[in-house]
Amino acid sequence: MIARSPFESAPFESAPLADLAARDIYSVGNLVANLRDLLESNFRDIWVEGELTNLAQPASGHCYFSLTEGKAVIRCALFAQRRRQLTCAPINGMKVLLRGQVSVYEARGDMQLIVSYLEDAGEGALRREFERLKQKLAGEGLFDEKHKKPLPPYPATIGVISSTSGAALHDIRVTLNRRYPAARLVVYPSAVQGAGAAKTIAEMLQIANRRRDAQVLIVARGGGSLEDLQAFNDEGVARAIFASTLPVVSAVGHEVDYSISDMVADCRAPTPTAAAEIVAPDGARLRENVQRAHNNLLRIVDRYLRDRAQHLDATAARLVHPLSRIDGGVEKLQALISAIGYQVRGRIDRRELTCEQIISRLRAHSPHAKLFAKRRQLAALHNRLGDVALGNLAAAEQKIVQFTTLVEVMNPHHTLARGYAILQDADNRVVVDAHQTQQGQKLTASIARGKLSCIVERVLEK
Repeated sequence: MIARSPFESAPFESAPLADLAARDIYSVGNLVANLRDLLESNFRDIWVEGELTNLAQPASGHCYFSLTEGKAVIRCALFAQRRRQLTCAPINGMKVLLRGQVSVYEARGDMQLIVSYLEDAGEGALRREFERLKQKLAGEGLFDEKHKKPLPPYPATIGVISSTSGAALHDIRVTLNRRYPAARLVVYPSAVQGAGAAKTIAEMLQIANRRRDAQVLIVARGGGSLEDLQAFNDEGVARAIFASTLPVVSAVGHEVDYSISDMVADCRAPTPTAAAEIVAPDGARLRENVQRAHNNLLRIVDRYLRDRAQHLDATAARLVHPLSRIDGGVEKLQALISAIGYQVRGRIDRRELTCEQIISRLRAHSPHAKLFAKRRQLAALHNRLGDVALGNLAAAEQKIVQFTTLVEVMNPHHTLARGYAILQDADNRVVVDAHQTQQGQKLTASIARGKLSCIVERVLEK
C-alpha cells in the first residue's frame, strides 16, 4: 500500500453539507504556517548549488535573488547581517553554493531559502577537496603533535620560502631587522599562487634541506581567497613540509585563513609578521639578559678573587721559608756541639778527680816500696787515662766534624745551588712522589734564586 503524501489532495467527492462540519478546514494562514513549520523542521540546514539570477539589492542592505537550474527556480533571501559576513559578493549569472534553511514567506505563500552562507561554486569544490585532503593526511598522522619539531631558540640563519615581490617577505625583513638583526636571512624564491606554485614550493623545501643554510624555515604569503591559497593546500607541499628535517613555520594568509600547510608545519603563525616574531628572539630582551648575566659574572669573579686573596694571605702567614729552617738547624747543631763539649770536659774532670783521690789514698796508706810501684802504675794509668781522654776527645771532635759535614750536606740551599728544586703543591706540601701529582696540576718550584710556577703535563713512569 502506498502512503499518501500530506500534500496530495484527496479525490474530489461531493459530500453532503452535513459532512463538512465533521472535517478539519484550514484557513489560508494556518495552512501557510503549517507548511512553513513542516519545511523548516525538515530542511533546517541544507546546501544547494545553482545559478544566481534576478539579483535585487535594496537600500536596506538585504539581498534577494533566485537560484535556478534549468526550469527549476527557488527564491532566496540573504539578510544584511549575514551578507556583511560574506567574502564573496553575489553577482547575476554566478554559479554559487548556498547554505540555508527552507521557509515560507507568509505574505505571499511563497517558498524561499533563507541564506546564511554563500560562496562561489568553484571555491566550494576547492573547499571540499580541502576537507578530503585534510581527513586523509590526518588519518596518516601528518598533523600529530609528536612529529612537531621544536624551533631553535637563537637561529643564526632564517630561511624564507616566498615570493620576492610579495608583501610577506617585506614584512618578515622589517620584523627581523627590528627584532633580531643578528640573524642572517636566506630567501628561497618561489611563486605562491597559480600553476606550478605548489611544485616550486616543494622544490624549495627540498633545496633548503639539502643546503642546510638555515636553522629554521618560514613558508609565507599574504592573504587571499581559497583559490589564491591553493598552492598551500597541495598534498605535495604538505608532504615536503612533513619530510623536512628543518623545523618549518607556516605563515599563510591572514589570521582567519587556515591551510593544510599550517596543519602539517611544526608551527603555525597567523601572519608573516607573527612568523618572524616567533622564530626570532626579542633582541632588546636578549641584550638585557646578557647584560644581567655579565654583571652577575663580574660579581661572582670579584667574590672569588677576594676569597682567593684571603686564602693566599692566610697561607703565606703559615708558610716558613727554607732559610729559616736552615737557620734553626744551625742553631740546633751549635747547641749539640756545645753539649758534646760539656760532656767530654765533665768526663775528663771527673777522671782527673778520681785520679787525685786515688793518689791521695795511696800516699796515705802505701809504704815506699809500694809507692814506687803504685807511682809507676799510676803513671801508666795516667797515660792510659790521657790516651783514653784524648781518644774520646778525638772521637768527639770527629763526630762534630761528621755532624758538621752532614749538616752542610743536608743544607737545602747547597742542594738548590747544584740545580735541584723543591716542588710544592697549592697547599705548600713538598712533592716527593710523581704520583702525588696529576695532569694539569699547578706546582711551585723553589730554586737557588727565586721560584717558578709549573704545570704538570704528564706523569712519567719510573
